[in-house]
Amino acid sequence: MEPHSNYPLDEGDFPAKGADTVISLLDHYFEHYGRKEKHALLTADNCVGQNKNNAILQYLLYRVMTGRHKSITLSFMLVGHTKFSPDGYFGLIKKKYRRSKVYTYHQLVDVLNSSTNGKFNVCQTFRDADQDRNVQFRRWSGWLKKYFRELPGITGYQHFRFTAASTGKVVVKQYADTEEKTISLLKGKKLQLRGDVDYPEIFSAKGLTAKRQWYLYDAIRSHIPNAVDKDTTAPKPKVPRSKEKE
Repeated sequence: MEPHSNYPLDEGDFPAKGADTVISLLDHYFEHYGRKEKHALLTADNCVGQNKNNAILQYLLYRVMTGRHKSITLSFMLVGHTKFSPDGYFGLIKKKYRRSKVYTYHQLVDVLNSSTNGKFNVCQTFRDADQDRNVQFRRWSGWLKKYFRELPGITGYQHFRFTAASTGKVVVKQYADTEEKTISLLKGKKLQLRGDVDYPEIFSAKGLTAKRQWYLYDAIRSHIPNAVDKDTTAPKPKVPRSKEKE
């Protein structure tokens, strides 16, 4: 069985919820954990802001059109059926976490990596030992809009399929046993994607606000027993206190 890759992000490194973050992590996973597979089957929940949106569909179409996959199928679980196999491994992480003392990001990484006996949960850290970024966040949504149009009525479909044989098109189905429909998402018939040359720009998280830094120092630091851990997670801020109302 393949290990489950987890991407824990420090609060200060988390850019924002949304498609750009999800696609950046998915792109990193395919490039670093992929098995050079030609056909991919993906399953996700129906969260519109992060998973079920046009940017995700356009990214998967981009992967097929640039030869990274020959076909990709994306299926969303029905409302009321939101649990599947990865949730079991998240459950093992929660079980380990509840029995552990975790005060720093790296202690959380240790919990993730030791949560299963067979190393089925593995951790991809955002930064390496030298604090260099392992994962790049890119502005995928705006970049993809240059090449693809939006899919009308996207929330009404549960299954999406992209194949090299149907260039620039997505095959959609409302349910597993309903009729398929093929829709073109390309903006130009002669579009040539240069995936290894033209690439979305990198962006970084804004980091913790002054208000948040002082909150960690004032309210959290005292609960951390080890001095080194205190300075790691809740150091004294180097910025003035925020004037925002607490």
